Amino acid sequence: MTTTAAALNRIHARDIMKRNVFKLEPTSSIEDAVTAFSEFQIGGAPVVDRNGKLLGLISASDVARPENLRAGHVEVARGDFTMGEASPDDDGSYDEEVVFSMEDYSPDVLAGGTVADMMSTDVVTVSPDATLKQICVLLVKEHAHRVLVVERGKLVGIVSTLDVARCVSEAL
Repeated sequence: MTTTAAALNRIHARDIMKRNVFKLEPTSSIEDAVTAFSEFQIGGAPVVDRNGKLLGLISASDVARPENLRAGHVEVARGDFTMGEASPDDDGSYDEEVVFSMEDYSPDVLAGGTVADMMSTDVVTVSPDATLKQICVLLVKEHAHRVLVVERGKLVGIVSTLDVARCVSEAL
């Protein structure tokens, strides 16, 4: 095992995860989610029940999913850009910047949907004991921007690609 590989195995999710995670409930409105994405400059948020049990994840990519665009769940109230003109990234997802750059969503659309309507339930998770190497392999394999850290079914943290990059840059 190389020195680098050994170092990647000594760092764990609990060492680099953010513990104070913004969360949404399944009954939260899409407007609440989009507002939080913009306000906190985040690309997604875990969805938990009242007991903290992880139910899913809603991301800007979920909001901009092609089926939501085609079904008219997401539209723009004003401005030159419409979601219908958005094009997917290489992995089929829509760039989170597309969602952040919009002036306003239609008030009817925002008021009508809930996070449960658009969240992903197939979420990439790790335990607090997962090594940085395992996290990196999982992020690449799943084409994910974040992994949720879960212990006994409850969300305890989140590790984003930025957290991984920060950790690696500090080690260099």
